[in-house]
This record gives sequence, structure tokens and C-alpha cells, in this order.
Amino acid sequence: MTLLSVEDLHSYNRSSVNLSLVTEQHFCSNHTCDIFEVTPVDILTYVCKLAVIIMAVCGNLLVIISICHFKQLHTPTNYIILSLAVVDMLVGITVLPGQLILLNSCLKTGMIFCYFTLICTYCLSFLSIYNVSLISLDRLYALWKPLLYASRVSVKVMSKVIFVTWIISLVYNLGLVYLVTTGRDDVLCIGDCSVALNEIWSTVDIFIVFVLPCSIIIVSYLKIFTIARKHARSISVSKKQTIPRIRSKGITLKASERKAAFTLGKLVLVFVLCLLPPFLTLVFSDSIPDALLQEVMEGAMLVHYLHSAINPLVYAFFYPWFRKCAKLILMLKTLNPDTALLVVLSNNG
Repeated sequence: MTLLSVEDLHSYNRSSVNLSLVTEQHFCSNHTCDIFEVTPVDILTYVCKLAVIIMAVCGNLLVIISICHFKQLHTPTNYIILSLAVVDMLVGITVLPGQLILLNSCLKTGMIFCYFTLICTYCLSFLSIYNVSLISLDRLYALWKPLLYASRVSVKVMSKVIFVTWIISLVYNLGLVYLVTTGRDDVLCIGDCSVALNEIWSTVDIFIVFVLPCSIIIVSYLKIFTIARKHARSISVSKKQTIPRIRSKGITLKASERKAAFTLGKLVLVFVLCLLPPFLTLVFSDSIPDALLQEVMEGAMLVHYLHSAINPLVYAFFYPWFRKCAKLILMLKTLNPDTALLVVLSNNG
């Protein structure tokens, strides 16, 4: 397997997604394809990615059916979770199979497949991190201004926000691929399916795709933790004295919102942890021996894509409603339209 030099890595700076296209290509000199020798590492990579594909598609399909079918789950926050689940499932359907094909050296993919893989990878990466940012902002608003949130943030409003986010992702990434794609009309080898960003575009892209959304996530949850501490003190004080019923309801509402914020915070934490390895690999690439660079980068990207499969497991562990819905779906109870009106949300979430 051909190893990438550090210079090759630095010439592809399209956040974590660009890293996958760099690491999983086998560059061909003079448009001739070398014989691809399968190593134990390659076999392990294929097996792991196939497992992630199955988990991502099946798990997120359960989430999608649950939220779409059961009326009680039609809430603004769950619509963001639905959007994220659709993105994660599409990663399992389009991006990961595409990466498996790109991993197989010297397949003639053609420009259509190349562009399709690039656009799907870029758009879904963009949508994934911005959906997580939306979750952070949604929980911050619900906890900070609960009355305004209840009156202003409806399912219709959130649907519009999500729709606009998808459109922005499509327009931005189509424009990016159109402007900077360096592939030719006669793609013979995997190495020809590439995107090289100049210094200006690279800086702009990293800011839009990584710095901005990650800043939103970090700032939002720092604010959430601050508000949660204030609410905890309010509850502590309220237990020591008699308070009016209206105020008591307000404190209960804040407590439930705080619990929802921290539950979704676990989802955000999983996403950030899966996002870090590719960027850490980029930052410390000079310190990694050339003999290990490709394997390290492939492992980092596998961890990055793993979040698409882990998210449904997070729901299963922390959301009783998802476990209840998944059981009904697997037992084919949802084939009966009347089950859409079942109560799947308990007071405990």
C-alpha cells in the first residue's frame, strides 16, 4: 500500500472529511494502477466499516421510524434528532460504501462517482456537525427562556430551520466542489478523485465546517451548565421554604428541561469525541512515523464515522421512549396506524 507523505496530507485540508479522501486513496503514477495487495489491516478496516454501515443504517432507521410514526414524539427537539438520524443513515448508505470502494485500489470510478462521493461526504459532514449545533442551541434556549421557547419554537418553525440548514449545506458544498475540484474527465485511478483547497479556501472551510459549529456547541453547553447550577440552587432554596404553586411548577419545568439538556449533552459529547481523532491526526501528523501514518489516519476516520452508528445506542441507553418504540417496531406493531397515538413518553422521558 502506498503511504502518503506529510506534504500530501497538508495539501488536503478539508477538515475531517478531506482526511478520509486522502488516506483512503491509492495514488497511481502515470495513470497506471498498481496491483492492490490486501493486508490484515485492510481486512480489519473492511470488516469494521461493514459493521459500522449495518449499525448506522439499522439503528438510525429505528430512530427515524419512531419519530415519524408516533405523534407524541413530534416535538421541535425530536425533529433535530430526526434530521441527525437521517444524516447518519445516509452516511451508512452513501459515504461509507463509497469509502470502501475508494479503499480498493485501482477501481475505475469515473467522474460521476467521484463527484457523488465528494458531495455526499461533504454535505453530510456539514449537516452532522450543524445538527449537533442546533441541538445545543435548542437546549440552551429551552433552559434559558422556557416560556419564550414554548411560545416561539414550534414544530413548524424547527422544520423550517432544519430545511434551511440542509439547503445551505447543499449550496455551499456544491459550490466548493465545483470551484476547487481538480479531477479530470478520465478518472482511471482512485488518486484522481481528489479535492485540493488553496490556502484561502482551506482557512474559510475549516472555520465554517469546524471552528464555528464547535464554538457554538462549547459556548452553548458552558452557558447550559451555568444556568443548571443556578436552577439547582433555586431548587435547594425552594425545599427549605413554602413557595406558591405557580413558582413550584416553574421550577419543575426547569428541572425537566435541565435533564433533557444533560441527556442530549451526552449525544453531543459522543459526537465531539468521535470528531477529535481526525483533527488531532492532522495537527500531529509531523510527529507520526511515515510507516504508521496511513494506518493511523484510517483508524482516526473510522472513529469519526463511528458516531453515526453510536448515536442510536445513546438513545437506547438514555431514552426509555426509544426502547419502547424500537420494541414496538421490531414486533411490527407499527403496521397498525392506531399505534401512532400510543403514549410512549413517560414523565421521566
